[in-house]
Amino acid sequence: MTAGRKVGILGLGVSGFESALYLKTKGYDVWATDEGDSPILREKVARLIKAGIEAEYGKQDIQRLSARDWILISPGISPASPVYGALARKGLPIYSEIEAASWFCPSPHIIGITGTSGKTTVTTLLTRSLQERGLHVISCGNIGNPWIAEMERIRPDSVVVLELSSFQLKHCFRFRPHVAILLNVYPNHEDWHGTFQDYLESKLRLFQNQTDEDFAVFREKDYNNLFPGKVFRANTIHYDRTGSGNPNEEAVRQASRLYGCGEDHLQKVLREFEGIEHRMEKFLTVNDVNYINDSKSTTPASLAWALESFKDASVILIAGGHPKSCDFDTLRALIQKKVKRIVLLGEAASMLEAAWQGPVPMERAGDFADAIRLACARAKPTDNVLLSPACASFDMFQNYMERGQLFKRGVREYLEQHVSGYSVTRS
Repeated sequence: MTAGRKVGILGLGVSGFESALYLKTKGYDVWATDEGDSPILREKVARLIKAGIEAEYGKQDIQRLSARDWILISPGISPASPVYGALARKGLPIYSEIEAASWFCPSPHIIGITGTSGKTTVTTLLTRSLQERGLHVISCGNIGNPWIAEMERIRPDSVVVLELSSFQLKHCFRFRPHVAILLNVYPNHEDWHGTFQDYLESKLRLFQNQTDEDFAVFREKDYNNLFPGKVFRANTIHYDRTGSGNPNEEAVRQASRLYGCGEDHLQKVLREFEGIEHRMEKFLTVNDVNYINDSKSTTPASLAWALESFKDASVILIAGGHPKSCDFDTLRALIQKKVKRIVLLGEAASMLEAAWQGPVPMERAGDFADAIRLACARAKPTDNVLLSPACASFDMFQNYMERGQLFKRGVREYLEQHVSGYSVTRS
């Protein structure tokens, strides 16, 4: 634990706000600041002041921040920002909420989960699998509720399942999970990290403090392709060695075994798991065709993660929208292996067509309703109609949630009009 008692909280999102409250209870001299200004932020500042914490909004006093012993930084503040650069040049320690929370956690049973895609799904499945065995489990982190806000609920025998982003891990130095899971790494967030190498190194911080009493779980192909020769002090588990099955399920299986969960625990959880809305959400099965809403897929990396869940070329893919990236050609081999037909739409249609030209048939849709019609009309038994755009939604929708809701509605409307007497089974 750091010896400095004067902490500056930079950014009052949910993690910064909760950290300020918790550190105050631990006797720290807390000063919190956020350059934003909104009704919600003003309410947060008022609540902090009422709790005896100095706080401000609408500015960032770098001189005053520099007088603190250390900084707890919001994951939304990029290393490229002026305030970050100024604090770094002064040599101030900069920590994330995850790092600070690790100083106080009463339980050594910490499972950390990171990766470009699949974090929330694996965190949720692993939590439920451990709970099925009867363990006391606290799920937190990047999934929505900060770890530091859960301290009073965590017992010495609790298992803490943490979803972790690269933003959080970049500012971790002593954090040590007993089980560390790296699901995958694809190019992402280079606007925040600056380079892919910095993004990768931030992910790998998950393993930096582990010992031979701990476990490091990752894909062998990621080790060979991205960090060959890296030495792990922890016991390593390559969860992709079987080469079959859903990679998310295999990661959950390997981690849950370390806590005594049998296959029966996992299978029960998988049977009852309805998915996370808009993330590989299999919302309908009709005449042996699965309909899957993965509207949250806004990058090539997230589409790659989605396609890896399928065993063969059974996917009728709807993709396109507003491009956030130009590296779609990195998916070419995976598209050819997993996809049967592609329906393209939106601003990125021409870009995707050029990147993926080859043996997989492609066609352009006039609009979203037309894309749904084309995909559903081409589906045969055992096919998977998948909306996984690999692009942002803003060229046609308010957000990915609206896109996903309209996809589900559109599929149901198409089936009602074109398939008489079909039976619907939830999966």
